[in-house]
Amino acid sequence: MSLKLTYYGQNDSVNCTPAVVLTGDPGTDQQTLTSAGYLGGVIVALLSASTNASYPVQPTYEPAMGSIGNIVPVDGDNTTYGAGNGNIPFATLLNGPGEFAGAIGPSGSRKAPVVRALWQGNVDFQGYDSAATFLIGQYVYAGGSVNTNVGKYTSLARKGAAVATVGICTHVPTASEPWLGVASLL
Repeated sequence: MSLKLTYYGQNDSVNCTPAVVLTGDPGTDQQTLTSAGYLGGVIVALLSASTNASYPVQPTYEPAMGSIGNIVPVDGDNTTYGAGNGNIPFATLLNGPGEFAGAIGPSGSRKAPVVRALWQGNVDFQGYDSAATFLIGQYVYAGGSVNTNVGKYTSLARKGAAVATVGICTHVPTASEPWLGVASLL
């Protein structure tokens, strides 16, 4: 499922490039993106520079309307990519890597499908912190490297130190309904 939207907000999918080296081969790129944390439902940040060799700034492959730039799973503790980089939530990945049309980098496009601007939907296990305690109507936050929940929706007790509120909980994950409902504030 990754991220199932009930209200679409604004789709910026043609303008974002993951900050990892992609070959254009979906089979190879899928492994690279998965290991780097580019999974559906993950919160991403813009990256202008990086001190982490695993997340080098990539050419943006600008489309006709321009490019937003590189994205990375947001680190609310501001340590993964170097001080002041990748720590401000920007959008949420719609889908993860794969060979289907809506995946990151299908047919060598190297683009990442993201959504922002007050969307509402359900995030599966890849996009939320399973160790967090969620309550309907409470704020949700972006995680960080300290609690090993980089890019994931989490609770106040497990949020990254430098992160503001990113949404409101609309559904609490259970054994029979294992998704997190989010009304995004991004």
